[in-house]
Amino acid sequence: MFCLFFFFVVASAIYDPAVFSNYLKYNRGPQCSARPEQIQMPLSYYAPADYWNTISPDQQVPKEREITEAEIVPACANQLIQPGPLNAYQFVTERYLTTVGLNIYDGAVHSIASALLGFTDMAIQYETTIISPGKTCQFGDIRGDAPCKGVINSGECTDPNQSGACGFCYGSGSNTDRTLPKTNAWSFRMISDYWLLQGTVDPRCPSIISGWIWNDYRPILGENAWAFLIGPLQVAFIKYGSATSIPDTDISITMGINFLASLPRMVTSVGGVSYSPKNNMGFQNSDGGFDVSTENNVSLLAGLKMLKYVLVQKNIHTDQFASLEYLIGNVTNFIKSSYSPSLGYFRQGGSYSASTGQFTWHTGSDTFAVDCQTWTISVIGPKTIDGWFGVGTTDMLWSNTKKIGGYNYLNWADSVDGLGFANNSDSQVFSGEWSLGGVNMLRILTQATGNSSYAAEGSSIRDNVSLQLTNIITVNQIQYTAINYANKRYWIPFGWWSNPLLSTASTSWAVFIDSNFNPLYFGGKYLSDY
Repeated sequence: MFCLFFFFVVASAIYDPAVFSNYLKYNRGPQCSARPEQIQMPLSYYAPADYWNTISPDQQVPKEREITEAEIVPACANQLIQPGPLNAYQFVTERYLTTVGLNIYDGAVHSIASALLGFTDMAIQYETTIISPGKTCQFGDIRGDAPCKGVINSGECTDPNQSGACGFCYGSGSNTDRTLPKTNAWSFRMISDYWLLQGTVDPRCPSIISGWIWNDYRPILGENAWAFLIGPLQVAFIKYGSATSIPDTDISITMGINFLASLPRMVTSVGGVSYSPKNNMGFQNSDGGFDVSTENNVSLLAGLKMLKYVLVQKNIHTDQFASLEYLIGNVTNFIKSSYSPSLGYFRQGGSYSASTGQFTWHTGSDTFAVDCQTWTISVIGPKTIDGWFGVGTTDMLWSNTKKIGGYNYLNWADSVDGLGFANNSDSQVFSGEWSLGGVNMLRILTQATGNSSYAAEGSSIRDNVSLQLTNIITVNQIQYTAINYANKRYWIPFGWWSNPLLSTASTSWAVFIDSNFNPLYFGGKYLSDY
């Protein structure tokens, strides 16, 4: 097992990351007989069937996503389907995506955690048999490489059958210019071995569709930054021990260079890289290609800095240095502009109008996200943030994060038991993954400032994760110890549910923390600058 230990750790409980080994090794889909070379796919959650039966009808679909009018559904032979079946379809979609799916961000953190625990070969098999070739058991292509035929919401193309006929459009220019080959195209954020789930029902029109069919084909920036940059580069470091020791032809470098080629065309007028290519259709036909996300750009920045460091240390692919500098500069400027002095935090992101082209920052419940503070501080660093906005800004950001997004926030002590996702004053959701991301940030602050109170806060949060979110269960006679995604079911305003289920993301972050490894910095040190 490859672990890093640094001098700043204060007296606290000592956690052994090896306790999570069984969950990460065995919580996988079955072996695919059609692709025997493919490693069994890790799953984002352990989601037993009986869990879904405990969810009350009023908790199955969020109020803001509840469909109240009948809709014509092309997949149901253009029948008019009533709201009840449409909402039931939303719920079963969540269930099956959660049960048999893998978010490729989860796949990346799973790979890093597995490598830290000594399962480096399994992590590399995931890269070589799934992520790099862009294939799974029943999907020959999990990349957003369908040729661009025009942007739907700009009136350039229509897709009445909702079949993906307009393709994905990267950047600007002609349709040819906006089309990427599979080698460079982004992966779908959610992947699975299964296109059709036998024995299931599509509640919209069960007499027409024999079962539930996979329906999440969304290439998203942040997930791809982890899948093609952060995950592979960190696994390569753990395997080889240094940047210079990584072979020139290693898959981490190959995938990073291929992904890098897609990015310059995706830089927007505000500096950030688009959330996705256009025609990434979501709820009520919103197109994620018009969005720019702060957290996604922070993830990208972390990955770009890693790739740049490795290439510079090895003095290879020197023709890519200018592109890396261009991207790092633009993304950094966007992240800087996301900070609102009046709000006292980094905003979650914004969107371009399809009709006017004007960019507007998100407001309301879409404004504050916990990870836009913790990950931004981790990647940008307190020295730079305080240099931008004044001494003490980083400390104020952390205090505001606790006040707005904290779990069990105590005003008099300015303390929290953990962190949620967004404004948490009423919801009081406790996130395993996002709380441990906060612990990672606190260790970076400790390293940067020498102030051990940050480390003490981090240790307290880690203890609370252990006490409140750690579960031990037995599956097929194998004992799993893992961290729940959250303490309860809660609709996260950025578009997905948290559930009190064993989580690959939360568990992987626990491995990082317990191994003293910062996944956002190449080599795992608690630093921000190279």
